[in-house]
Amino acid sequence: MAGVRLDLSSFLSLIFQGKIIKKVKPVLHVWPQLAERKNNTVKVSARLVMGEATHELWYTLPTSYESILPTNSDNFLIAVVLMAMRHSSEIQLHGSVSASLLSNIDEFQAAWSCWLEDLHVVPIYVDRELNEVFDQLEAAAVATFTGGLDSSYTVYRHAKNLVGRRTQPLRSGVFVHGFDIPLTEQDGYDRAFKKAEIMLNSIDLSIIPMATNFRDIMDPYLGWINTCGVALGSCLLLLQNKFSSALVASSYNYQMLTFPNGSNAITDSMMGNNQISIIHDGSEDNRTGKSRLIADWPEAMQHLRVCWQGKYKDINCCECEKCIRNILTFRITQESLPDCFQKDVSDKMLERISLQVGGPLDSFKSLYYSAAQSNVKDAWVEILRKK
Repeated sequence: MAGVRLDLSSFLSLIFQGKIIKKVKPVLHVWPQLAERKNNTVKVSARLVMGEATHELWYTLPTSYESILPTNSDNFLIAVVLMAMRHSSEIQLHGSVSASLLSNIDEFQAAWSCWLEDLHVVPIYVDRELNEVFDQLEAAAVATFTGGLDSSYTVYRHAKNLVGRRTQPLRSGVFVHGFDIPLTEQDGYDRAFKKAEIMLNSIDLSIIPMATNFRDIMDPYLGWINTCGVALGSCLLLLQNKFSSALVASSYNYQMLTFPNGSNAITDSMMGNNQISIIHDGSEDNRTGKSRLIADWPEAMQHLRVCWQGKYKDINCCECEKCIRNILTFRITQESLPDCFQKDVSDKMLERISLQVGGPLDSFKSLYYSAAQSNVKDAWVEILRKK
């Protein structure tokens, strides 16, 4: 119908006949709820409504943290932004959000829309935009902590003041149930928590237990590889009235940066506000360097937990790709296998492992180069070279 002009009545007639269809994207409504106490925990939640889909997104903390919970809904905005971008849905958050976070989220969306073509920048509307005037907090930092190599490296070097001017006044690590340990596995989480607590207490840090159903809701929309960063950010923003900075351990060093990756050196800092800064930490070192640094930490050598695929989530299975990679990494830096691994890796196991292009393959390539640079000439290095 090029060149044909339609008057309003003709245009409306075509709409009613179904010949012109306007696709209306659903709005993502976020309704923060009042905090609820149950037993020894306090639950912070929001009702998410997008079209016919409704979810309750929740987080729990010990009741001792109830008095420091934020009155803003910054954590919920961080939690849902990628979900909204995936569906091109404007966000209507029925609560208050920090002006500084809203500014950061604009840049966050710009980056992610460049990395993934099915993510689109969406408008954000909030009931109240807060121009923050915060009480000056005493400088104190918190870190996300899993008991794995990356987060152990981060907490150890800051607790031991090994980062020069970049050292953060670290006080605590937050250990989240619902990320690598499913909510259905309470016993596994409890055992892993005890090990993490021993590690943190040994370097004079406290541990903060937290739980969330974030993955149950978000994984079907984008998958953990893309949402892990906003998951961590949403947890850390719940602690903004207690800590002035938060550390998120890097997964890759600067030589191996790949995008998109849910937690990364570019957009992690965009999840903070004027009250709490979020710092992506440790990208200057590879995993060999990280394992070398924590080798003198006895509690880490006994309780390090790198595995998420094994039957028991508090024990390293010593058979999955991640366990194998970490065992080989410690072969480069240590004379004997750390006690956290119950058995070593055989050459046959290494030969059988299948490496896909991307994360695992890149990680094993980095491991091979580290072994070669360290003049390790064992048979497993040659097996890696052929991979």
